[in-house]
Amino acid sequence: MRSVAFHTLGCKVNQYDTQAMREALAKDCRIVSNKERADIYIINTCTVTNRADQKSRQQIRNVIRKNPKAFIAVTGCYAQRFPQRIAEIQGVDLILGNREKNGIASFLNGGEKNPEPEIFVEDVDSCSRYDTLSVSKHRSHSRAFVKIQDGCENYCSYCIIPYVRGKQKSRPLKDTLEEIEGLVRNGFKEIVLTGIRLGSWREDLNNGFTLALLLKKAHEIEGLRRIRLSSIEPEDLDEDLIDRIAQLPKVCSHLHIPLQSGDNEVLRRMNRPYHSSYYQDLIEKIRKKIKGVAITTDIMVGFPGEGEEEFGNTYNFIKKMKFSKMHIFRFSPRPGTPAAKLMKKSGEKEIKKKSERLLKLSFKMQEEFSRSFLGETLEVLVERKRNNYLTGFTDNYIRVIFNGPEDLVNEIVKVKIGEIKKGYVIGKLH
Repeated sequence: MRSVAFHTLGCKVNQYDTQAMREALAKDCRIVSNKERADIYIINTCTVTNRADQKSRQQIRNVIRKNPKAFIAVTGCYAQRFPQRIAEIQGVDLILGNREKNGIASFLNGGEKNPEPEIFVEDVDSCSRYDTLSVSKHRSHSRAFVKIQDGCENYCSYCIIPYVRGKQKSRPLKDTLEEIEGLVRNGFKEIVLTGIRLGSWREDLNNGFTLALLLKKAHEIEGLRRIRLSSIEPEDLDEDLIDRIAQLPKVCSHLHIPLQSGDNEVLRRMNRPYHSSYYQDLIEKIRKKIKGVAITTDIMVGFPGEGEEEFGNTYNFIKKMKFSKMHIFRFSPRPGTPAAKLMKKSGEKEIKKKSERLLKLSFKMQEEFSRSFLGETLEVLVERKRNNYLTGFTDNYIRVIFNGPEDLVNEIVKVKIGEIKKGYVIGKLH
């Protein structure tokens, strides 16, 4: 059997897609670690920033150097956007778009190298149905990701994703529930529902079955202990969904709600469909209904036209919101998006300085949130043992370390939060 190794860049959806491809090939190929020398390499790329493009090209060249005789297949968002650029890299054999990756096995041709790269990249909007491989085993982690949605139609002015992922498509409810049931049978305690625009999930665009219904149905699955939502847009968190999260004990008290900017003029130029006041009202409503909820977010730094005043508005708004953690991104102009044409771009030194300020604020808020649970006993899903400590997450996404036997890995245990030391939340097995 020929050996296959995978390299994945980018988001949780890409990670899910890689797992699906891995399992699709497992019958006919020997799957090996990407640290090993393989006969076939599959690189699942990302194009969300210039840096992601560079990393994708770098990874392709790295595996070619590692084994020049290997069959090199490239897929993912960078392949969807720039297949011809990839074809210029000597040693690449196959380039697949995001839709074509679903049939990866039929394109490999036994792993025989091609004199010229073969390119199969179809328009992502040529098919409106949800079209992906499902994953049933997930052998490697305590938490399992379940992709239920693909595509986005928000068209934020800085974002290339709608152009490489296409229109919004939802996975059928029955298919989703069957995968979750399979994961539970394989020992998983927590599943994470993920998608490009998760909150747009609909069982049927006409009858209006929403994410709130999916949560209710998943909650009824026997043996499932936790359901976590990945990133969800502010406008998708309606009253029904918030109430459902508050009412269902298995749904984690953690919501990742992208903000991007706390300045209304910057939000307008970003084509984000809300003002800071709307976002603030939403967070206050969530905190009133969901006890101990963690709110994490995304912030973009250096968007064109963001001067000191606009950045100051964002900084002060963030302090008011008291997030438990922030992911901080530097603006990266994507060719083909409206923001790439905007003037008044910030310099790299200025963007770096702002990013560092926000990073310090993020660490401070994260510690303050964790400190508010000192002395409380929380449930922790143990993920691994590292440096003689067990480590895992509470349902509101606090990473805790504590002493205990290794056989508790992949179990949910009660841990009393004792102290915070050098950024670590330290607990004691209850």
